[in-house]
Amino acid sequence: MTSCPVVCFINPNSTESMTSTCRDTLGRMGVMGEIRFEFITNRGAPEAIQGAEDGELATEAMLSLVSQLPDAYAVFVVGCFDDTGVWDLIDQVGRPVIGIGQAAYHWASLRSQRFVVLTTLSVSVPVIRESIQRQGFESRCLDVVASGIPVLELERNPGESLRILNDRIRDIADKYGENVAIILGCAGMTDLYADLASQWDSLTIIDPVAAGLRLSSVLCLG
Repeated sequence: MTSCPVVCFINPNSTESMTSTCRDTLGRMGVMGEIRFEFITNRGAPEAIQGAEDGELATEAMLSLVSQLPDAYAVFVVGCFDDTGVWDLIDQVGRPVIGIGQAAYHWASLRSQRFVVLTTLSVSVPVIRESIQRQGFESRCLDVVASGIPVLELERNPGESLRILNDRIRDIADKYGENVAIILGCAGMTDLYADLASQWDSLTIIDPVAAGLRLSSVLCLG
């Protein structure tokens, strides 16, 4: 009897509660096929990845972590919107690896053709723009907007975070119209997705964690 494939979802920062939040997202959604998911925290990394320097530290720790894991995973998901260390991890494991930013760009392109990324701090904007360009989505991305919310504040103060995100989404809709997807540009926003999607039911709001989980399941079946 063939065992079901296993997806390794790596939270590349060291905040365990964020790993749990991503696991909760899996519980709220359906995925294709008989696939098992394991969620792992990169404990040697910064608490949050905000900018290139944090990304470099997280990548180094993640590669070390993965080198010690059993050789049992069919697909890896990197749960940082910056797609931190994705290309290095592909070289290391020689198996499918998908970042949640990468997954969200594909999902948004299929849903709406054009998209705007709504992220956390301005320090993340250049990293995200570079990732978008590297992956060939530059012509589909209209803008990358910083909300001004630090990553960890998304969990610590969800009410205020929702207020700010709603304001930024209103600005984006006013500027670009409703025929554009808005990608939540941080894994820490996944717990706020349901509230935002219900508030803006006329817009296409993309949860990158859900996109990464869905596409990883497709990779297992391919």
